[in-house]
Amino acid sequence: MAFHKKEQLSEPAARHRKSSAFEGRELHPDAILADLREKHDSGSLSHAQSLMLMRAGNYEHVARLKKLGITPVSRYERIKEGQLDYLVIACSDSRVHRLDSEESASVGIQIRVAGNVVPKSGTPSFDEMKEAVSRIRKDGMVLIEGHVHCGAVKERAKWVEGGMKPTGSESLDALLHEVFGTSPDDNALAQLTKARETLGLGSRPSAALCYDWEDSHVRVVKSNYSADIDNLVVQWNKAHRKAAAEEGTWERLRQQKPHAIAVAADDLPYSVATILHARQNEVFCTTGSAKGLDAMDEASILYALGHLGVKHITFIAPGTATDDSAISSMFDSWKKRLYGNRSIAGMLDSGEVVISRFRYDLSTGKIVAVA
Repeated sequence: MAFHKKEQLSEPAARHRKSSAFEGRELHPDAILADLREKHDSGSLSHAQSLMLMRAGNYEHVARLKKLGITPVSRYERIKEGQLDYLVIACSDSRVHRLDSEESASVGIQIRVAGNVVPKSGTPSFDEMKEAVSRIRKDGMVLIEGHVHCGAVKERAKWVEGGMKPTGSESLDALLHEVFGTSPDDNALAQLTKARETLGLGSRPSAALCYDWEDSHVRVVKSNYSADIDNLVVQWNKAHRKAAAEEGTWERLRQQKPHAIAVAADDLPYSVATILHARQNEVFCTTGSAKGLDAMDEASILYALGHLGVKHITFIAPGTATDDSAISSMFDSWKKRLYGNRSIAGMLDSGEVVISRFRYDLSTGKIVAVA
């Protein structure tokens, strides 16, 4: 049907490649990243160019893996065998810096949702967090990461001030009910308390963190002491300072304006930002599972579409199925959930917003299109 063509981005991408200045070149970041990022910064990136930017970033990821002589398979096996070093529940905000790299010895899962909330039990988002906790080694860490200028916290403050009246969106109402306090620190602490009470953390090391990109620093708000947490935060802060030193970083982070939403599976061996080598403020992230999307995921996506003007949604799954039909089935359920929201459905049907679908190839690190 007509939507299928829009969803795959194949025709627009092909037209762009034929007519662009990159005709005949391999999709190599050295040749095109600067031009695409300039278009993104100016707000003129098309759907097809958004896809090209993600593919070019993924090329960097693959090249880095080759140079190091590693594949993501061993990392994925550690996830499946319950040997994760940490779980981070972080906000979807595209300005949150990636917390891993191809060189990282520690293996973690990052679950991203607006407001870094721990939702109520009985929802797919809660179930995926519970499953992630079960994959952490016995003395592994659970970390809740908030950040400065959190839109979810600001929206909740306005909502409370207005009498907590229905917003007109059930998914947004559900999210606002799960955000707490008047600051990112308040919310991170409240989410950590919920995690300890509902996710079965036991005596695992855990902490509430706050990321401040204005001073390129992750701060520990509260933790039950662990040297591993301190070491991980030190490692991340080195990466944050390096990113902050790049030319144009401050100007780019003043206002959130990602070019794409990444809805990623909850057990990828690297974070989406690392898989796509996305700079801060390029990709807005939320996490989906085989059980589907729920109100938390929908609220995150709706916020990015409505407030940030994003026009491209990318589904990414790990390449563990030998047959892509299982992944396609999961993606179809994700899409069906989005079509349940009339605002999102209208944007999809009009072609204003498009969806692309990929699996992550564990043997190469490439994102591979799924029909």
